Amino acid sequence: MPDAPPDLESAARASLRRSAALYTLLLLGTLAGVSWIVTHAAGGGAYLTLAFAGGLALLLAYFVLQHLRDMGAPPAAREGIVTRKWSRADLIIVMQSYYIAVDRTVFRVRPEDYILLEEGMRVRVAHFPHTLHVISMEELPAAG
Repeated sequence: MPDAPPDLESAARASLRRSAALYTLLLLGTLAGVSWIVTHAAGGGAYLTLAFAGGLALLLAYFVLQHLRDMGAPPAAREGIVTRKWSRADLIIVMQSYYIAVDRTVFRVRPEDYILLEEGMRVRVAHFPHTLHVISMEELPAAG
């Protein structure tokens, strides 16, 4: 697929490993909470808490699985037109994140890539196939 420079791919894989480790720790903490609720809690409120914590554990397990699948996967590429770009604060006010939509796929991009992109621009995005974690981006000449 794409031939991203080795330093960019290794940096992206390191970021992928850090994210996988963080999601794994959150999953283990959530599973510990679920275990505690099952063994110690009683009453009607425990069922609601257990359902919430169980749902969160399933979501975190899905994220961990996607990250683990990407660790051994070769990079993929997507070419297309940037149809939308936006930014928003993740985790309420802690962290500003930048996003682009290429055709109908949403990628979170680095700020230095975001400022260079414009809507309607044709790009090639090298990414991991399951998490859509971006490795590199390049502008392509306009078609036709």
